[in-house]
Order: sequence, then C-alpha cells, then structure tokens
Amino acid sequence: MLADVKSNGAVLLGMDVVADSYWPRIIRVVTHAHSDHLMGINRSIKESLFIVATEVTHRFLDVLGYKVPSEKRLSLDYNKSFSVESEVITLVPSRHIAGSAQVLVESREYRVGYTGDFKLPGTPPLEGLDILVIDATYGSPRLQRRWGEWDALAALINIIEDNIASGPVWLYGYNGKLQEIMVELRRRGVSYPFLADESTLKLARIAAEFYGTDIGEVDLYHGQEVDYSAIIFMHTTRRRYKRRLPGVHVVLTGWEMRAPAVRVDDNVYNVSFSDHASFKEVIEYVEEARPKMLIIDSYRGKDAWFTAKYVERILGIPAIPRPRGAPSGGD
Repeated sequence: MLADVKSNGAVLLGMDVVADSYWPRIIRVVTHAHSDHLMGINRSIKESLFIVATEVTHRFLDVLGYKVPSEKRLSLDYNKSFSVESEVITLVPSRHIAGSAQVLVESREYRVGYTGDFKLPGTPPLEGLDILVIDATYGSPRLQRRWGEWDALAALINIIEDNIASGPVWLYGYNGKLQEIMVELRRRGVSYPFLADESTLKLARIAAEFYGTDIGEVDLYHGQEVDYSAIIFMHTTRRRYKRRLPGVHVVLTGWEMRAPAVRVDDNVYNVSFSDHASFKEVIEYVEEARPKMLIIDSYRGKDAWFTAKYVERILGIPAIPRPRGAPSGGD
C-alpha cells in the first residue's frame, strides 16, 4: 500500500518517506514538534538521509535538545518541493502549532498525503490524492464541543481578570499551545507580566516571530515563589507539582467537553482549548479534499472506526482506520 500508519505511529508515504515516528526509510519528516510526532527521532537522525521539517520546527527541535546534524537537516518552506529518488516532497501549511505542516508526496504514478495535526480554518485541503492519511483526534460526534476556540479564549481571559488581583495565574499546556496562548493574550491586550522557564520562553520567541506578534518582556521562572499579579506558563507535565502553590491554576486541555471553562477545584480550572480539528471539521476537510482512499490515523486519534464508517456511508469514499487496535488520544 502506498500509505499506511504502523503500530508505532509511523506514517508511511510513497516508497521513501516516513513521518512522525521511526521507520527504516531514507526521509523522515517531522510535521511539528509535539512528542507524539517525535517518536524514534534520534534513531531516524542516525539512520535516515534527511530530517525534513519547516525551519520553525527545526528551531523547536534545537530548543528541545534534538541534535540534527547540518548535513541531515533539511528545512523546507511551505509549498516548496524537494526531490529524492523518483518522489517529490512538499510541505503544505497546517494550522496547529507554529511551524506545523502537511506532507505531500508525488511521483509519476501516485499522489499521497498526510495532514498531520490540524484545525480549520487555516489548513488548505490536499486535493487530488490517491490516498490521504488524516488526523482525527476527535473522531466522532460524541467528542464534538458545542463552542468555538474563541469562546474558550474568552473564558480564559475572564478567569485571569477575575483572579489575578489576588496573585499569580498558572497556565499549564503543551509546547506550541502555551506559546500560541501567549501570543493570543498579548493580541487581546492582556498586559500582565509573563513568566516562563527557559525552554518555554525560547519556544515562545520563535513562535512569536512565526505569528508576527511581540510578546514583550518575559521573565524567567526558576521555581521561585511568585506573590504578585503575573501569568506563569508551565508545561502540562508539571501541573501535578504546582497546584499546591498560591494562586489560580488553569489547565489548557482539548478533552474538557462540558463547557469552555470548568472549575474543578477551589483554585483549579480546565479551559477547553484544543489545536485539533473537531469531528465536523475533519469531515469538512475530507469532503473538500475528495481523496480516492482515506486512512484515519487511529494511533493518535479516538473513534477512528466511526470516522471511517461515516466517510464511507456519507461521502462514498473508501476509508479505513490504521493501525487497528492502537492507543488513542492527543491534545
């Protein structure tokens, strides 16, 4: 098959390309710098001929400690192509985090593509494909939120404004999402001091350049006590250790389905902010792209089986979830 998703999350495209996990192929594409798309990257760096990504994603990898040798580092601008053997590889814009990309692989005999993680609007569908591999993190209507991301952002700003006079507000999220929220808060006039650890801050400077927004001065957070009005950005893995600290704690998660913001403890909130397409947006993408065949990435998504059945029955496009029986869930 000219495209597939393997049991370790590797997305195979054409004859020579693998994306977002390790597989013994000469070209490894990194669609974006989230951990579930970086699996096996060090082995790929060792064995592959090139590591292909946007320049922003390569800069993210540098900050995160992945050492791609200069002779293997291939930075592609959006909609610029690179040829290897009989295939042409193109990175197409994707709205997810800074530097995210879709992957198009073409030859004289076939055209296959992979969305990577995405949301709409802002992600142009890959059209005219023989096979499309699509992200469907929210793969059925039961995972459909009834509000938009702007409602979640407004709810977050309200939480900040209602609580920051009493002390700091701690925001927890994944790399990429944290930096996007920094940018969005500044764009909306939130001027309170920002604090972040060194890695989060470096990624934020790169993301701010990508988004064309000045996030202003950001102080380094070294674990010190904060007893004034400030917003502190922390990777989601650190939230279990920090909730005991004074202030209000906000977890940015796409898996909060009850409301744009939910109070889950005296000083803890979930805010339903996701960088993934909703089920409705996934179907909208497929309807416009109209591939000859659809593969739903079930390694990183939920209810991929439902997406496949829906696409076949409603859109008349052959669709299968791959791999079968995979773990699921992303943010």
